Amino acid sequence: MKTLLVPTDFSPISRNALAYAVGLAEKLGAKIVLLHAYHTFPIDIDPGLLVKEYREEVELFKKVSDIQLKALCEEIENTSTCKCDAISLQGLAKDVIVEYANDTNPDLLVIGTENLLPMERIIYGTITGRVIKDVDCTLLVIPERAKYTTPKKIAFAIDYHDSDLDEIQFVEQLAKKFKSETHIVHVISDEEDEDFEDYYFTKTKTEIKKFVSKNHTIFKLIKGKNITSELKKYITDEHIDIFSVAKTKKTFLERLFSGSVSQKLFYRTNIPLLIFEAKDTPKDLI
Repeated sequence: MKTLLVPTDFSPISRNALAYAVGLAEKLGAKIVLLHAYHTFPIDIDPGLLVKEYREEVELFKKVSDIQLKALCEEIENTSTCKCDAISLQGLAKDVIVEYANDTNPDLLVIGTENLLPMERIIYGTITGRVIKDVDCTLLVIPERAKYTTPKKIAFAIDYHDSDLDEIQFVEQLAKKFKSETHIVHVISDEEDEDFEDYYFTKTKTEIKKFVSKNHTIFKLIKGKNITSELKKYITDEHIDIFSVAKTKKTFLERLFSGSVSQKLFYRTNIPLLIFEAKDTPKDLI
């Protein structure tokens, strides 16, 4: 892993995410790349007027952004073993983050998020929530109350995607670096055939064992009414430090009625959430 992209608005939430990213980067030998989006509103007036003033305002915003980023990079390099680069781009934060991440494809995008009440989420949404939906690279979401500690347990929820093995190998690389325990979990609903699911999970486990440490990998098949609730319970009961899940592209109706497990976990957990982009649809189990 070479590059960790860390968006920042210089707030306490983004600085907390940056502290987490630095902790990871030091262990992984990766470089930190800071990204800041600055935005000014165009002057709603005759285009022939005040164009110079608007350009000067944009230049001022960029200059301030560059100064702040340079100071933050110097702080990182003076207090850690990490190398740091920085870039400031004009635009709305969500658009800048998604476009830059999708263009550069960093090894990991590390982004902070605030804790919001349900009604606040409905009314305002979050930049991080929109980034999760639209970004293609792997990202690590850091809740505002999550402080960096060496992860001892990293879990991954499989859903029988063809890309699961690639994602599990990513998790395994992290686990080896941190000497962590890896948990591979799958949740089935009460309506599903438990015997068949157990058979398929066992078959999948055999394949996964070819790529993971047998002495530090735990497999768990969970049955319950609600996938998100069961995963959250597992996170709490097993004291998971980082939880991993793959997101999929859904139709509007699927998002409307079922929502997204990754989005729901993003709102409900207080530990870092590692989110992959699933490149396919679940395997046909029949």
